[in-house]
Amino acid sequence: MPGGLDSSNLALIVIDMQNAFASMAQPILSELNDTIRSARRAGIPVIFTQHGHSDPENEEKTSVLVHWWGASESIRKGSHDWKLLSGLDVASNEVVLDEKTTYDSFYGTRLKSLLDKQNVDTVIISGVLTQFCCETTARSAFVQNYDVIFLSNGTGPPCPSTLEIISFGFGKVITCAEMRTRLEKIKKDSLK
Repeated sequence: MPGGLDSSNLALIVIDMQNAFASMAQPILSELNDTIRSARRAGIPVIFTQHGHSDPENEEKTSVLVHWWGASESIRKGSHDWKLLSGLDVASNEVVLDEKTTYDSFYGTRLKSLLDKQNVDTVIISGVLTQFCCETTARSAFVQNYDVIFLSNGTGPPCPSTLEIISFGFGKVITCAEMRTRLEKIKKDSLK
């Protein structure tokens, strides 16, 4: 059974903190970086996702997401927009899933196998965009039997309706500061 807020088998998922979303990512960057560092100190894996398309013009015919937004509005892999924000605290040994092509960070990626390999039962959702990739990934995690913790000020932009929906039926919504307090407890408990 998943562990929820009391679990020590957590993973922090940092979704799409890329240049394309800089205006929505910058306001949460400091809180998120502090939470990333707390997760590391607690021995909690941190996994980053990076959304992009190899050939948006051709994918417009096969990808409903590219078709919806159009090839010109889709993020091209390797472009400046595709790169992670320069101020994001990514350690060299942390996983960056650069194969993400949909709102769902699980779909078509190695995310589930990475989580299962590390016996993760609870995912902490952070990043951008709250109402698209973060919410979709939280819902997907829930239906795959992971407990979900959703960071209210570690996802951007602010979207009260998403927070209400997640807290009603998919996971616990807490602040980054509350998460860091829990991570500090995990760190202390592991030293006993």
